[in-house]
Amino acid sequence: MQLAKLEIKGFKSFADKIVINFDEGITGIVGPNGCGKSNVVDSIRWVLGEQKTSALRSEKMENIIFNGTQSRSPLQMAEVSLTINNTKNLLPTEYAQITITRRLYRSGESEYLLNGVTCRLKDISNLFLDTGVASNSYAIIELGMVDDLLNDRDNSRRTLFEEAAGISKFKKRKKETLKKLEDTDADLERVDDLLFEIEKNMKSLEKQAKQTETYYKAKEDYKEKSILLAKVVVNKQKEKFNHVNQLIEEENDKKLKFTAEIAEKEALIENEKTGLITKEKTLSTRQKAINDHVTNIRHHESEKQINNERLRFLNDRASSLRDQIDQDKKSAERGHFAIDSLQTEQLSSQTILDDIASKADTIKSEYESQKSATSQLQVDVDSLRQVHRAKQEEHFQTNKDLEIREIQITSLKQEIDRATTDTSQRSASLVEFENKLILLQEEIQEKTAQLDKIKYEENEGLARISSLEKTIEMIREELTETGRKLDARQNEYQLTKSLVENLEGFPEAIKFLKKKVEWTKNAPLLSDILTCPEEYRVAIENYLEPYLNYYIVDHEAEAYDAINILSDASKGKANFFILDAFERFVSHPTQIYQNAYPATQIIEFDPKYGKLMSFILDRVYFYEGDLKQVEADDNNTFITKSGKYTRRRFSLSGGSVGLFEGKKIGRAKNLEKLNKEIGELNKKLEEVRHSLLDRQRELEHLRNNNFKVAIEEAQNAAKQVNDEYISVKTKKEQFAEMINNADLRKEDILEKIDVLVRELEELQPKAQFIFSQLEEFEGRVKQLADELFTQNDLLEQKANAFNEQNIFFHQQSNRVKSLEQEIRFKQEAVEQSIQRVTANSSELKHNEDEIRTIFESTQSGDEELIKLYAQKDEMERGLNEAEKDYYAARGEIDQVEKDLRSIQHMREGIDAMLMQLQNELNESKMELNSVKERLSVEFNVVMDDVITQITEEENAQLSGTNEEKLRNEVSKIREKLDNMGPINPMAMEAYNEIKERNDFIITQKDDLIKAKESLFNTISEIEGVASQTFNDAFQRIKEHFVRVFRSLFNEGDDCDIKLSDPSRPLESEIEIIAKPKGKRPLGINQLSGGEKTLTATALLFSMYLLKPAPFCIFDEVDAPLDDANIDKFNNIIRSFSKDSQFIIVTHNKRTMTTTDVIYGITMVEKGISRVVPVDLRELA
Repeated sequence: MQLAKLEIKGFKSFADKIVINFDEGITGIVGPNGCGKSNVVDSIRWVLGEQKTSALRSEKMENIIFNGTQSRSPLQMAEVSLTINNTKNLLPTEYAQITITRRLYRSGESEYLLNGVTCRLKDISNLFLDTGVASNSYAIIELGMVDDLLNDRDNSRRTLFEEAAGISKFKKRKKETLKKLEDTDADLERVDDLLFEIEKNMKSLEKQAKQTETYYKAKEDYKEKSILLAKVVVNKQKEKFNHVNQLIEEENDKKLKFTAEIAEKEALIENEKTGLITKEKTLSTRQKAINDHVTNIRHHESEKQINNERLRFLNDRASSLRDQIDQDKKSAERGHFAIDSLQTEQLSSQTILDDIASKADTIKSEYESQKSATSQLQVDVDSLRQVHRAKQEEHFQTNKDLEIREIQITSLKQEIDRATTDTSQRSASLVEFENKLILLQEEIQEKTAQLDKIKYEENEGLARISSLEKTIEMIREELTETGRKLDARQNEYQLTKSLVENLEGFPEAIKFLKKKVEWTKNAPLLSDILTCPEEYRVAIENYLEPYLNYYIVDHEAEAYDAINILSDASKGKANFFILDAFERFVSHPTQIYQNAYPATQIIEFDPKYGKLMSFILDRVYFYEGDLKQVEADDNNTFITKSGKYTRRRFSLSGGSVGLFEGKKIGRAKNLEKLNKEIGELNKKLEEVRHSLLDRQRELEHLRNNNFKVAIEEAQNAAKQVNDEYISVKTKKEQFAEMINNADLRKEDILEKIDVLVRELEELQPKAQFIFSQLEEFEGRVKQLADELFTQNDLLEQKANAFNEQNIFFHQQSNRVKSLEQEIRFKQEAVEQSIQRVTANSSELKHNEDEIRTIFESTQSGDEELIKLYAQKDEMERGLNEAEKDYYAARGEIDQVEKDLRSIQHMREGIDAMLMQLQNELNESKMELNSVKERLSVEFNVVMDDVITQITEEENAQLSGTNEEKLRNEVSKIREKLDNMGPINPMAMEAYNEIKERNDFIITQKDDLIKAKESLFNTISEIEGVASQTFNDAFQRIKEHFVRVFRSLFNEGDDCDIKLSDPSRPLESEIEIIAKPKGKRPLGINQLSGGEKTLTATALLFSMYLLKPAPFCIFDEVDAPLDDANIDKFNNIIRSFSKDSQFIIVTHNKRTMTTTDVIYGITMVEKGISRVVPVDLRELA
């Protein structure tokens, strides 16, 4: 199994699809730092199923998708395909070639494909199980993993050992078995939970089932006894029914007899009632007459009583009137006395009032005359003051007008002065503005010209910048191209120099002699003295292959010396060309062919080697066309240009051309050419750099010449000058307009001053006259005011005297009025008393007359009432006789009715008995219906069927059954059923089902327990086999490690690997002991970086010796090694490359020389990795 091809697209820096083909042997991947070499290793690790982003040097999986550059947009998918040739059928599949593809989309979706068919990661993992191929196996080793391996970080050391021992499948089986064991334990827990729930439910259902069974048994017993009770009840009710029917017939007969008697009695009562009605009418007539007579008596008695009451009232009223008359007479007498005293007091008060009134009238007349005089004086004063105020107002207004006129005249004169001054100043400024405008116009023209010049320079500069940018871009491209060529030539030079120095591809003897400087300084190899065009290299090298390892010496003695050196050192054999021997050699003449030409014409060499080259290439021709056209008997040798065919007279050789063929010849010559070409390229590169720097400086200078700032400054300066020009021009126009306005204003002011002076002359005399009048009025107002003040004092004194006298007058007047009012009141009271006496005397007389009339009427009424009482006695005797007859008849009827009621009562008793019997009959029927319905509802039994099935014998037994006892038994069973509560009718069925399920789950539990025991046994077997396999592999790796370690270091060096706990090989830590000669490190970490790398290499190759990986990938593992250790590292890789493919990512030139194919990773476009294959054989 070997890698055939790797296709990458969109993975990290590989934006475009690249293809890397892998051949047998060693493939090198080289390139500068950051170009994407390790991304190739990451892609292989990723396509093999790596899931940890840290192993892919990324924070998240999405970051492995190409994320774009300045010129490239991000891709949406990363895809890697790895093609593997299944040559030895190591993979469990029928396909000879397998392609694994992994895709990741930016949306997060991913997919795996196996030969184009979608599959799972598990399928790919299972495919490579125990083949030594995986994303985390020892087939892919990075430099960082060396430390992880030596430090046993994340248990990586054990992982590699287990992979090499081939126990991964056991671990996987154990893991799967443990997973099954966990699942089994989980299943057992679930089974236990189910059994717990089932047992809990089963106990409940069992209890319910037993309760249901008991319930059904009791219910069956209840049914039987209920039916028996129903039969007893029906039998009893039948007997009762027959007995009741017999009683009803007997009672009905009695009822008929009583009904006949009742009819007879009712007929008798009707006859008696007819005679009773006549007697009742007679009684009623007499009763009505006596009632009328009694009513008449009651009427006379009522009138008599009314008269007596009226008489009593009149007597009481007469007594009351007499008392009231006496009181009113006494009151009238007292009133007359009071009136006389009041009238006397009134006369004296009236006299005093008249005196006060006369005094008040005198004071009032004086007050009124004083008031009139004062009022007149006040009117005169007010009038004079009003005139005085008018004069003051007129005087104020006149003075105000005078002052205003004077101020206006002063102001106008000042304004004229200012206008004159301003006009002279503005005239001078106007001349200055005109001069300044001329200067500003010239400055504007100058600034505009300067701005145009700067803009022109800016346009020129921009054009020059654009031209320089294009030139710089071209120079940069040339510089890049020259740099790439120089890098390529330097790399080629270094590679070729390394090949020349190390004699890569030459036998050990040649290399040994090459190191003997004292011998080889004048002895070149044949491959070093010749060269040829590129297209002929492969053909020439294939033909000269047997001679390319020959040393060329001048004399035979030198060849002997070299042979002796090799013999003494036991370094093998070597071949020599002796130039002296070719002095006498003569080559065959050159023949002319249409499609062929001599090989000596193609090869370039030093003339001193002419004879030698003529000997080697004697009769050798390059043929263009089909070699079949060459004659068969031609003794010359013909070679095709491609090197595919070589035809001799009796033989034909050829075949495929290797990738590295054509790399040996002309190495030294090529080295000289490359050195010369590198010198020329360095010189050219320096010239291009100087040219680029000159252009860049010029461009920087042009860019620093910031025309925009200069233009803005010029524009601002021009704008400022223009603004100043406009401002000056505006001011000039304003000043001219202001001078014109000032002249006009001056004329207006002079006119206004003349008018104001005339008005002032008119107002001054008027003001003086008004002022004299005002002074006169002020004297008069003052005189009148003093007089008014005196009169007001007199008026106030007289007003006070009048008010005081007026108060006395009103007080006395009120006293007189009060006396008059009291006299009137007394007089009215006396008059009312006299009127009451008169009225009461008249009423008293009327009452006495009415009393005499009533007394006479009462005496006549008593006589008539005696007569009526006598008539009433006569009528009552007649009424009593009629009542006796009536009530005698009525007694007879009552006796008959009593007999009738007695008979009716007896008939009602019979009716009640019939009703009772009928109720009993109905109750019996209802009970029968109830029994029938209960049997139908509870037991679904038809009562009629039960009754029809009763035999005579059973009927006799039913008659002797104790109904009460049977009813008590049924009630007890019913109560028992009720006390049992609700039952689950499905409990029995559910209990049987759950019991069956319980038995099944118990069986399953037993099976799980057996399966668990089987899994434990399997784990024990796996651990046993794995432990044995691991111990065997560990011992073999240990042996290989000692041998490989000593081959990389020294034979006497001490090293070992051991288990810290040999009793637990599958869990024990693995210790590495490495002690190079002369050192005693306490731990593996005390070794140098190179020693660590060699130790890890020894350990890895020890595992390869046990279980060779189909391919191995080393990512810069050789970085810490020096040249001596690099050779050891390369030698061991070369020896192992026979069985495994090796892919090495390296920077080391020595490692590069050991590779068969080199893939260069470069970034022609920034951020985009590309692959350039190099066949080293073409450089040989």
